[in-house]
Amino acid sequence: MKKRKTQLDPRIFELLKKKLGGKVSEHTIRSAISRIRGKNPSLTLNAAAEVLANKYSESVQRFFNERDRDTFKTIKIEKVSVKTSRPRGRREIIEIAKYETSDKLLKAHLEEINKTYTFGCYTATFILCRKVLENLIIHHILKKKYPMKSQQHREKYFDFTRNGFLGFSVLLSNLRDSARDFPDRKLVERTCDLAGGFKDEADDMTHSLYHIATKKEIDEKNVQQILYLIAELEKSIT
Repeated sequence: MKKRKTQLDPRIFELLKKKLGGKVSEHTIRSAISRIRGKNPSLTLNAAAEVLANKYSESVQRFFNERDRDTFKTIKIEKVSVKTSRPRGRREIIEIAKYETSDKLLKAHLEEINKTYTFGCYTATFILCRKVLENLIIHHILKKKYPMKSQQHREKYFDFTRNGFLGFSVLLSNLRDSARDFPDRKLVERTCDLAGGFKDEADDMTHSLYHIATKKEIDEKNVQQILYLIAELEKSIT
């Protein structure tokens, strides 16, 4: 009986070379396939190549024969890491949100905003911006201006029925209504106007499957300008 060939189909190798062009050498591709097959001896070389291809969101199953398909279906496959010949460069983080503070948690949130923006996770950026603005208005503006000495003060930012802080919309409304208590009424109103851009849309993104934020949406809101205004507002509170 004639022994079946076990060589790697050259079409598969060419496809992998093209897909991984410049990232890994031919020797590395062959070594990775051999390691995969070494861990799964029942696999054909072509089936082992499919495991490698999957790692790069590719498939070579169109070149499979019947034996390749059978071995690929019946074995539990472990993913194998592949060393690349070209190290990944570090991406410089784009800072769209800066605020001088000693609060470690606030700093961590600002860093996360900048990272999600840098890596294109714009919906996460939008929701995090809303979260930071909401907490700044509560803890750095309203609580600082209206200490928790009286219920009338606390009602500006605390919901006694739910035993928690008020929602962002109500916070902005209460801050606007209190503008005359601050040295610069226009500064308060401008802060509320700009921060309001994160009010309804952030709710939509949190609760709707269909609203995905874009870079343009983030850029148009200019969160850094709002942070500058809040910082000025905080400085004015005596």
